Parts: sequence; structure tokens; C-alpha cells
Amino acid sequence: MTIPAATPGPKWIKAAAVGSIWAAIEIIAGSFLHNLHIPFSGSMLAMAAVYLLVAFSMHYKEPGIIIRAGLIAALMKSISPSAIILGPMVGIMMEALILEVILLAIGRNLTGFVIGGMLAVTWALVQKVLNLLILYGFDLVRIAGGFYQFLVKITGLDQISPIHLIMIVVFIYAFLGATAAIAGYVSFRKGVSKGSGMIRSGELNRNAGPFDNNNEKQKYASLNIFLIIAFLALTLFFLNSKRIIPALLTGTAIITFSLIRYNRSMRYLKKPGLWVQLALITFLAAMIWEWINTGKLFSAEGLFVGLEINFRALVIIFSFSSVSVELRNPVVKNLLYRNGLSNLYKSISMAFATLPSIINRIPSRGNIFKYRRNILGNLLHLASELENMMQVELIPHKNIFIITGKVQEGKTSYLEKLVKKFKPRNIKTGGFIARGTFKEGRRTGFILHDLSGETSIPIASKKKQPGWIKFRSFYFNPDSFKAGEKFIKNAIQTNKELFVIDEVGPIEMEGKGWLKVIRLLEKTHATIQIWTVRESYLKEVMDRWQIPEENVCNISHCNGDDFFKRITFALDHRHDT
Repeated sequence: MTIPAATPGPKWIKAAAVGSIWAAIEIIAGSFLHNLHIPFSGSMLAMAAVYLLVAFSMHYKEPGIIIRAGLIAALMKSISPSAIILGPMVGIMMEALILEVILLAIGRNLTGFVIGGMLAVTWALVQKVLNLLILYGFDLVRIAGGFYQFLVKITGLDQISPIHLIMIVVFIYAFLGATAAIAGYVSFRKGVSKGSGMIRSGELNRNAGPFDNNNEKQKYASLNIFLIIAFLALTLFFLNSKRIIPALLTGTAIITFSLIRYNRSMRYLKKPGLWVQLALITFLAAMIWEWINTGKLFSAEGLFVGLEINFRALVIIFSFSSVSVELRNPVVKNLLYRNGLSNLYKSISMAFATLPSIINRIPSRGNIFKYRRNILGNLLHLASELENMMQVELIPHKNIFIITGKVQEGKTSYLEKLVKKFKPRNIKTGGFIARGTFKEGRRTGFILHDLSGETSIPIASKKKQPGWIKFRSFYFNPDSFKAGEKFIKNAIQTNKELFVIDEVGPIEMEGKGWLKVIRLLEKTHATIQIWTVRESYLKEVMDRWQIPEENVCNISHCNGDDFFKRITFALDHRHDT
């Protein structure tokens, strides 16, 4: 028995619309603020998030949408050009969680929005402090305390105690959060939700997904996550226990490995702000480490502490940067989405699909002031349009049929016999099949065959071949994928009626393989397709392309005549609307 494709519920669809808009603003505004090195950019983004989420909470009144939108926006943040994505992802999730919890506790009223906004923006301050403590350790607290005492002495302004200073800063953040919440509430109540359309029907990039945004030049290895975390833990343990030599060895190993393996890590070395920050900490540590107790304005011990703090910071920066890259690993994402998270998988796939169109329709920096009064209305209107488009996207793909079975059970042979049954009906068939090659009863590779002619090309081999790409236990010929794309293009140009793809599986789930071919067919009107899919990937393929259960034939128990009749019926009615 096959497993029916999962369909996200209304909450997930609305969350995908909200999350994609939130992520687009985070990516655009975040890149702009960080590239200009504008101070307090995280707080500004938090205020913008509160403003939007309050309005969306009034637009979509069902509980649970905001936290779902936060999860989707946080995962979409993984394509941001920033070298480290963990911090922003946590920030987005916490903002959504805080606001959702407060609204559940107090209600969707002005009081709830204001308190939620205050706490959400204040979280930006809390996260900043936590980041600094993680990055530099608790020695930073002593340096900050000494620096405060130094400023008090040289200025004579000792009326404000440290606790009062902290309270003032927290009050400022809370005030900004309340202001953002009130602005979102008032803007929505004024009726700015009447916006103009910002996205046109048909602009949804069907089949785009979280696996399609990977840097093909970047090589991934999931085990590196555990290796990096283990070395980071060792380094921090050695530093905390003052075992400097072992800490230098393990920390230097992490930095060296990151620089060699992950090109993104090099970005940090090119940022002047990083070196200014490290130099300032070293200077302050050397000058005031012993000043409170002895009055000395230079300390060798303080200099050493400053250098130790800097080394710790560099190790953590490179570790987090490397782990952030590996979190983009399609295999890691695959594991996250496959087991019990099909609603999230489909929702984020749709959100990714809409992202380019959303980004194109958000006013540019030059026009944002000009259209400031209509921005919220347009975004709310856009969310409704996206919701409608996503509903259309979830209509089952009744034009795609699947032949499935276990490994080496005979899917390709079954497919070939099925295709031959269409010849007496003069059904023009195009596409390709991949026949296995064997030696001494063991599969050694595959040969790709064009159904429209005699053309064939090796596609995969167990044996390493020059220029071929390793994937799992096989080496794949890059030219074979170009050939398969050419086979499909020729079939489209010669008006074929039935298209065959053998097979769709793990490579396509990672945004490669025959994904370009599938997208070509998506642009062609009324195409009927037959795919072969390994049984272990059936549910994932059905979920991603929303293929109905009745279009699946498991060769171990499928009624071949009924399956043939269903395809024939689809061919006869393919031009019906």
C-alpha cells in the first residue's frame, strides 16, 4: 500500500505566506544594514519584525500561525549571504515564540501586542549579551566592569550605578518594541490593509525548494558538524582549565580546517570591524585588568587575558561559520524534513518558491519612503495572494504517474514493457530509461537510453571515472545529465505525448539530477509523465510533487492493466481544463 502525499493545512499555508515575506525582508534589510555596518541593526530588524507580526496577527487571527511563520522564516534565513546563520535564525524563532506565547496568554488586543513587542525587541538585547558571553567568555564581564569604573573615575559621573544603567538600556529596548507594536496595530486599524497587488499569477516557481539553493561548489560532509563541535568543546574546556598548549592545538586545528574547507570563513578575516573589536578588547584588558586593585594602567596578565579572549572568539566564529555551512547540507535538511515533518517540508518549499517574486516586489531603498504609507497594505495583500497561489499549488499533480519498487526489483523492465503497450495506440513517447549493467550478478553501473532513437550514454558506474561526480556508492557522468535534458527538449520540440524519466530519487531531492528536466516539463502544457521512484523515496517524492496515491504503481502488487488504463485516460483527456 502506498502512502498518500501529505497536504499542509490552512495554518501552514498562511504561515508559509507570512514566513516568506518575513524572510525576504530579513534577507534584504539585513544584508543592507550589515553591509553598511549600521549599529543596532539587529534591534532594527526586531522592530520591523514586531511591526509586521502584529499586523499579520490581526490579519490572520488563528493561533499558531506566527510560530509556524517564525520557523519557516528562520529556515529560509539559511540562504542569507551571512557567514553565520545560527544567531539570526535563533533571533527570528525567539521573536515569533515570544509574541505567540504572549498573545495566547493575554489575547490579541493592544495590551498583548505591546507586551509581546516589548519582550520580542528586548530579546535582541538579551541575545546580543548572550552572544558576547559565548564569544568572549565571562572574562569580558570583568573587563566591562573595570572599564565602567575607569570611566566613572575620569569623568566623575558616579551617580548612575551599573544596575541603573542596565535598566535604562532595557527600558529603551522595551520602549522601541512597544512603539513598533503600536505602529503595526494602528496601521492595520487605519485600513492600510487595502493594498495593491504585488505578485502576478503564474510567478510561483513550481518545484523550487529548500534543497535548490545550495552552493554547488561547496562540498558537504555531515560528520564534520560533530567533528567541529567536539574540537570546539575540547578547546573551551582547555581554555577554562588554563591548559593553553592543548587549547592552542585544538583551536588552531578548527581555524585551519575551516579556512581550508569552507571558503565562507574567509569573509570574517576581511572585515575591519572584527579586527577593531579584537584590538579594543585586548587594549582594554591590558590597561584595566589590574587597575581597580593596584591602580596600574598596564598589566601583562591583562594582555594575556585579552589575547586568550580573542583566540576564544576566533575559534567560536570559525566553528559556528563552518557549522552554518553544513546546516545548508541537503542531507541534513533531508533528515530534518523526512520524518514526520512533511507539512513543514511542503510549506517551506512553497515559501522558497515565492521568495524571488516577493523580493522583486518589495520597494527598493530609493522608493521605500515614497511608498511608506502603502507598504503594510501591500504586504498584507501580497500574503493573501500568496495564500491563494499556494492553495492552487497543492492541487494534486494528476499528470504524473509513478512506478515504484525496491532496489533491483525490476522497475525499469516494468517501465519498458509498459511503454511498449502504448505503441499500438500511436502514442508518441519521449524521454529516457536507465538500464543497469551487471558483472557476475552484481550491478556495476547504468546506461542512459533515449526512447526516441538509438542514442545512449553511460550515466553511472561503481568504478571511479575521471571527471565523474561521486554520489553515495556510484560515480555519475555529468555529460549524461546534459544528454537527458537534450532528450527531453527534443521530445518537447517533436510534440511527444508521453514523457518518461527513469528515475527520480535522492539526487533530485538535493536539487540536482533530473530536476532541470522536471522543470522543463512543468512549463509544457498538458504533459503526461511516468517516473520510476525507489520505494524508500516514494513518500518524499509524492509529498514534494503532490502526486495522488491512485497514480502510483508498486510493481510487487500493482494491477498493470488498471494502471495502463489510468494513464491512457489521462492521455485522452490531457487537454481538458
